[in-house]
Amino acid sequence: MEKQRTNENAVMPVVQHAKRMTKEKYEEIQNYRVRKCQTIEELHRLHEKPVMTLRANYPGEDKNNEITRLVNREIAKTFDEIFHTKILAVENFDTPEGPTAFYVVKGDARTLKENAIYIEQNHELGRFVDIDVYDIDEEYAVTRVELAYEPRKCFLCDEPAKDCSRNKTHKTQDLVDYMIEQVRDYLEKRK
Repeated sequence: MEKQRTNENAVMPVVQHAKRMTKEKYEEIQNYRVRKCQTIEELHRLHEKPVMTLRANYPGEDKNNEITRLVNREIAKTFDEIFHTKILAVENFDTPEGPTAFYVVKGDARTLKENAIYIEQNHELGRFVDIDVYDIDEEYAVTRVELAYEPRKCFLCDEPAKDCSRNKTHKTQDLVDYMIEQVRDYLEKRK
């Protein structure tokens, strides 16, 4: 994984053209997922605490862009406010899934996931991030469903996001445009 680069550019439109995933891109993502698991396992081994990942949930092809970096930065501020006394380590990477922060955090994994869901549901940009929690003794992330929460909703409609994604209910550019509009509104309110 590459170390994250910072870029403080203003939010500009991002035009995505619908592309089919190439074999190379698929292999890159699969290789990254293996490295991601290795990183989480290594952090578990070193710290013996849960690992939380934070990344923008960007619908477009190029997931390392100014929008994803800005969303991650803004959510990280809230993340740090909530978990500041519990964070033991942070590692940031640019990945095929976009900029991703790996946090080692003291606490019960399910309680940490409850706090992550709170951020996702209450921060103005929370719907645009995925915060996953990996407990030290478990192979998979703690899920919303196992904590009796409904699945994430689509940006554009009230259906479960996974269903819309799987069924290609919305054009990628419409999702990207909505995200850009919401990020701009958020920045405008903060002036």
